[in-house]
Amino acid sequence: MIYYEQYGDPNRPTIILLHGAMAVHTFTQQYSLLKDYHIVLPHLYGAGKSVEILYEPEKLSQEIVELIRSLNKPKVGIIGHSIGAQLAVKLVSDNPELFSFAVFFSANICPNEKTIQMYCKFAPITVKLLRFNWIVKMQGRYWNYSKEQANDMVAYAQKITEENYKAFFTETLNIINLPHFYTVSVPMLAICGERESKDIRESLKLLGENKHCNVATISKAGHDFPMRNAVKINPILIEFIQRLI
Repeated sequence: MIYYEQYGDPNRPTIILLHGAMAVHTFTQQYSLLKDYHIVLPHLYGAGKSVEILYEPEKLSQEIVELIRSLNKPKVGIIGHSIGAQLAVKLVSDNPELFSFAVFFSANICPNEKTIQMYCKFAPITVKLLRFNWIVKMQGRYWNYSKEQANDMVAYAQKITEENYKAFFTETLNIINLPHFYTVSVPMLAICGERESKDIRESLKLLGENKHCNVATISKAGHDFPMRNAVKINPILIEFIQRLI
């Protein structure tokens, strides 16, 4: 089974947090917000304790389903960011009976070939930069990570390979392959930043075509808004969750 951390009382309602690519503590600014819930944080392939596993969304989705079922809860909530949000869309589409609600932050579900080629082109440079501890630590501070969280990212960043970095983009899930998403009646919320890429802003519109999925845009925010814009996003998130749990 996939490695995971858990926090809080297991007898409380469970929320699964699916972090972004290479960023286990994407939700560092939401941990205290969710302190009254049982939080389960899987380490997705290519990061943390799963850093040496090649990112394969199909296999990863199966492992997350197995993890959820092992919790023996009637239903769980799920919150994902970036690739974690992509996975959340797939999980809710394929297994709606498992979820009480779903939140998608910056889900890119309409991949653009030119964008994929661009990131793959710069993969060798990006991976080399991840070998510089001071750069990774600086990124952690920018994301409001604690010292411990930043040091943890430094440790596993040394093991991120060019192959796995490319897979985060070449394996982007496509909503075309998840037509059943539009029949899902689970309460959903999709959010992106005003300054995000065109691909992600278009994805937000597509998610909003499901009448059970509310959508919102955070003004003056980029892709890392869960870490950088908690003051704006946290009230929206907790109000949505408290209505459902």
